[in-house]
Amino acid sequence: MATVKVLPAVSVDEKPKRYYIFESEEVHKYLLPADEEERVRLDEQSLGIIQAFDDKLIWAPIALKEGHWLLSLAKELEAQKIPSIRLLGSDITPRMFPPPSLIPHNASFSTDSITELPASWSGTISLIHQRLLFLALQEPQWKTALSEMYRVLTPGGCIQLFELNYRGFDSPNEALKTHKAFQFRNRLGEVRTVVVDIVDHLEGWIKEAGFVDVKIQKRGVPVGVSWVDESRKRGAKAISNTFWWAIKQPVLKEGGFGLVSNEEEYDAVINDLQRLCEETPGTYFDCWVFTAQKPVA
Repeated sequence: MATVKVLPAVSVDEKPKRYYIFESEEVHKYLLPADEEERVRLDEQSLGIIQAFDDKLIWAPIALKEGHWLLSLAKELEAQKIPSIRLLGSDITPRMFPPPSLIPHNASFSTDSITELPASWSGTISLIHQRLLFLALQEPQWKTALSEMYRVLTPGGCIQLFELNYRGFDSPNEALKTHKAFQFRNRLGEVRTVVVDIVDHLEGWIKEAGFVDVKIQKRGVPVGVSWVDESRKRGAKAISNTFWWAIKQPVLKEGGFGLVSNEEEYDAVINDLQRLCEETPGTYFDCWVFTAQKPVA
């Protein structure tokens, strides 16, 4: 696969734009923004998913020993006095990295694509954690990414991949399960040819890449702030509210897909969705974690 080059995302007056600008839109069609507002949203979303998964950071069958997810794990390892484990975070652009002042001594970040990891990483990584790329990768890119993960893992190393179930909300309110907002997301996926229904494919693709001991765990992430425990409100807000505003610009850029014709109509749809979520306790988004292991021999 050709290297993806991310161009500087600035406008003529040098103010940062919200969205990635790629040298080739045919190679990479990432849908979500890349700015401080999005970084904050992802931090809050990360909190919500971690809480839904019992505050357990590692679900793969591996025990880390001497010899926002990454930052949480770094703090946990420091608390356990395990300083020799090195944590590596990567993204296609450094725009989403935490400020240097927040990066602990046992963590570092690099600008790389999951579809083309550094050659020097081959056989050196014990655990790979990846989350929510269902709006980022096309089918060939998913398969390349899984091949790259396999290459860089040590024998016996593990992956854990978190993805949302594209089918919608698990809710007692039928209007939420088929809400128009999901059509915005699904139509964007069709236009960009990314794999929105990744949970239906990932198990098979993981096995095709050579992994073994594939397991799936599922948890419900609450969608609604008013009816969840106080400790879960921040994460619930990120899941139920801010995602839909993050995809607003791409939807309108595509003409609203015949679903809405202007910004006001889009806002009305999302406001209705959020109202229903707040009025309907027991509304959850299904989040799945796929774990698997590279064979020892």
